[in-house]
Amino acid sequence: MKKSLLTLALVAGFSLSAGAHQVWLEREGSVAKAYYGHWSHDFMEKRSGKRLGEIKGKEVLPQGALQKSEPLEDGIELKLGKVKDIALIEALDPRKGKMVETIIRTTFLARHGRSETKALMELDLVPQSAEGNTFTLLFRDKPLARTKVTIYAPHKWSKSLMSDDEGKVTIQTPWKGMYLMEASYMDEAKGVVNGKEYEKSNYVMTLVFVNESGIAWAEPAK
Repeated sequence: MKKSLLTLALVAGFSLSAGAHQVWLEREGSVAKAYYGHWSHDFMEKRSGKRLGEIKGKEVLPQGALQKSEPLEDGIELKLGKVKDIALIEALDPRKGKMVETIIRTTFLARHGRSETKALMELDLVPQSAEGNTFTLLFRDKPLARTKVTIYAPHKWSKSLMSDDEGKVTIQTPWKGMYLMEASYMDEAKGVVNGKEYEKSNYVMTLVFVNESGIAWAEPAK
């Protein structure tokens, strides 16, 4: 009974998640897998569909980390060298946004690991200490204040927080298992890429890490 009440108390504040597409990384040792879809819904785009082909799996950071990439039916397998945290950058061609006429270039950025206290991507959540729960949201190394950051817990429920005036956000990780954090930023600067003009750049980043200790998740008793 006490365990059930504790679980219910911890779940309070989390909600069922919904959102746009993400790119995220899952890793086991020297092999990572990149997925495109909705992590919280266990939905991955398939090779037989149209959208997974947008993700190439070629730009992996730090430089030299990627040894080989191979397409999978539901993602891309990345074989890595000896590295700690890794990141994958996927910049799509500019296109008109949904419900608007604005031409937007979307860049998906995916990081795995919170062991290094440095930015790997243009938009990144950088841990204040190795394996810590306080992060600074940075865009091109500058803090993003008052920006929404969403955390998805192992049970796939989500909770949204706001970074403070210094771009910092602190999360709770009471459960054992995989967590995903997400943030986005719209850059108003115009540009041209591959001969295609765009009016804005939309950056969508994820950070995945595994909490090795904590409460094993189970559905609360009714």
